[in-house]
Amino acid sequence: MACSGGLDSTLLLEALCRFRPEVQVTVAHVNYCLRSESTGDADFVRRLAERHGLSFYDRVADLSKMETGVEEKARQIRYRFFDDVLSETGSAAVLLGQHRDDQVETILLQLIRGGAWQNKSGMAAESGRYRRPFLTLSKKELLAAAKEMGLAWREDQTNQDPHYTKRNQLRQVIIPALQEMNARFPEHLLELGTQMAEQQALIQGQAVRYYADFVQDYRSVPDEWWPACLKEMATRAGYYRLKKEQIDQFCQLLHHRQRPNGRIDLGDGYFFEKTYYEIALKKKETTAPVSNKKMVKVSQQNGPLVLELDQWYFFTDSMLKLQSNAFLPVNDQCIALPKQLDGPLSICLASKGDRLSIPNGHKTVRRLQIDEKIPVEDRAKTLLLKDQQENILAVFLGQKRWYFTQDWPKGQPNGKHCLVWRIEEN
Repeated sequence: MACSGGLDSTLLLEALCRFRPEVQVTVAHVNYCLRSESTGDADFVRRLAERHGLSFYDRVADLSKMETGVEEKARQIRYRFFDDVLSETGSAAVLLGQHRDDQVETILLQLIRGGAWQNKSGMAAESGRYRRPFLTLSKKELLAAAKEMGLAWREDQTNQDPHYTKRNQLRQVIIPALQEMNARFPEHLLELGTQMAEQQALIQGQAVRYYADFVQDYRSVPDEWWPACLKEMATRAGYYRLKKEQIDQFCQLLHHRQRPNGRIDLGDGYFFEKTYYEIALKKKETTAPVSNKKMVKVSQQNGPLVLELDQWYFFTDSMLKLQSNAFLPVNDQCIALPKQLDGPLSICLASKGDRLSIPNGHKTVRRLQIDEKIPVEDRAKTLLLKDQQENILAVFLGQKRWYFTQDWPKGQPNGKHCLVWRIEEN
């Protein structure tokens, strides 16, 4: 459990030891070196753990030189440390001493900070492996219990300074002023937080039910549910900085039927992407951009490649090999070549103007890519398989499949060779 040495966490530790002796407890403490008493707090918690025969872990993170962003930095350090202790000890959960008064402050802070897609329901009693057993108890109730048990704890005098943190300003000035207007203000705010949590759970539940259909064809989902589905998509991708204006921009793109493809940048390398009727949230690759003028073999040969037997050819994200039918792979990434195609075959990257034969005429590669709904970013990876007369036999469309032209021999028995390919997943 996390213990600062203050009233709340000291009471939680004592309650565990007295009333739940079967629970194996490890004590964790962070010293931010922000006050002259910080080292004394750490020593107090260490002695407390020793008195109860408990393991003690501490971390020193000197933030005394920071002028801004101290609270957020301390929070990041604290939770990273708790996760490390969880991993090292194999503990099931981290217990925190936050209480009902803390919850009132948290909800009010969330409302003040705004953000249409940010949480406004406060802290959860259970969040992942974090537990807050005092969340329904007030500071007054905890103080009475600690005095009844005869406990000693450390007092942080900075908590009384309304200018020290924004939370202190809420605690010492704003909330008391609101209580003068209505003594039940904290209770009403907690009720609002509960209502918002319940409503968000309903919205998320429906978004989850819509999700599979939404990503495959967003038109199958009522458009009023698109924002909730996009938020669910961001959550699944681990992106938690989504803004309402970004949602609105992408929904406008979804409504724009004359733009079948497009994307909205979200920052941090993430973007929403629309590819015809499919939706995705992706992260930009850090590798060098794909060149549509160069193919790569082990020998770094440029231009079209003549396929030799049992030789792997390496491209940007795939490998290709011509081999004997006697060694067909167990998966389906294989084309059995017609007997008529025993002559040399070559492969090259396609350009937009390349033309291939189709029933009753010809079609450019660009038109084929559009008709086959190939994403714009995958079009530079399109490969052409040609025979020795330079006829385009097949087109690899960058989506693990081939398109066969009118020049592909039909009705021919399979020959002795096959074309095998592998996709290198990022």
